[in-house]
Amino acid sequence: MTSGPSRRDVFGLLAISSAARLARRRPRQFWPVMTLGLTLAGLSAGPRARTASWRWGPRWAVAALGLGAGLHLGVRAGAGLAGRISPLAGSLEWLQGALGSAPTRTRVLLSVPAVIGEELFWRSGGWTAEVGPVWGSALGYAAAQLPTQNPLLVMGALPLGLVTTWVRRRSGSVLPVVICHLVFSEMTLAWPGLPLPHGSTRATEP
Repeated sequence: MTSGPSRRDVFGLLAISSAARLARRRPRQFWPVMTLGLTLAGLSAGPRARTASWRWGPRWAVAALGLGAGLHLGVRAGAGLAGRISPLAGSLEWLQGALGSAPTRTRVLLSVPAVIGEELFWRSGGWTAEVGPVWGSALGYAAAQLPTQNPLLVMGALPLGLVTTWVRRRSGSVLPVVICHLVFSEMTLAWPGLPLPHGSTRATEP
């Protein structure tokens, strides 16, 4: 049994949901808005993150690299199918515009604090790491994307949440989770990215 969210948990959830909502309204500012929101959420988890395990294990490091790349390939394939289905093609078009609002180099750099902040909040322990079994935690993580009103973000977050929650519980460490998520995000949000909707010729670079 848990005692419920602390004030820090509430602050982190508000930071994530507010950033997601603002990114929906201002997709051209997607990167600074989401990076700031996720970084603030990570800072709210600072005290418990310092006591969480960060031990390095070669086996889990290799597994994290492979799982992150595998997740990207799966999500990329799913996005390719979604790009042929209306209205999911419109959601993919919006996502491409938001991601392409910054150059690739900027996306690579901003993905790092965003991923670290997000994983510190969700996986370092405390109330958010204990809500239900793996499926419960993954669903909560996916639900945090709902303010974007983009079904592809929600659907993409679900497998990522499942894998990272499983890795956290099996490895007992936060570091493999960060590695897995970082590989996934760099490949999905920066390079090579997601496919354009079927029939679209718009480039993702601004």
